[in-house]
Amino acid sequence: MTIYWERCSLCGRHYPTRACWLHPSISICPYCCLACNEYSICPNPVWYRKRKIERSTKTIQEAREAIKALEELLKRLEG
Repeated sequence: MTIYWERCSLCGRHYPTRACWLHPSISICPYCCLACNEYSICPNPVWYRKRKIERSTKTIQEAREAIKALEELLKRLEG
């Protein structure tokens, strides 16, 4: 499988690029997007500084139940 990367309009490196939201005529790589002076005012940046992790309440509930079960097992082992 071959992956073709476009050239960043700002730095010229071959990285994955996306169209800038503020300036749609340019393709921008993650490094240039994060270093952009207008990043703080951009309403919808194409590259984010932190990875968004979405956890459902079901996953959180299951984790709490697993912790409670482990605590009960540890109490039984101690007693």
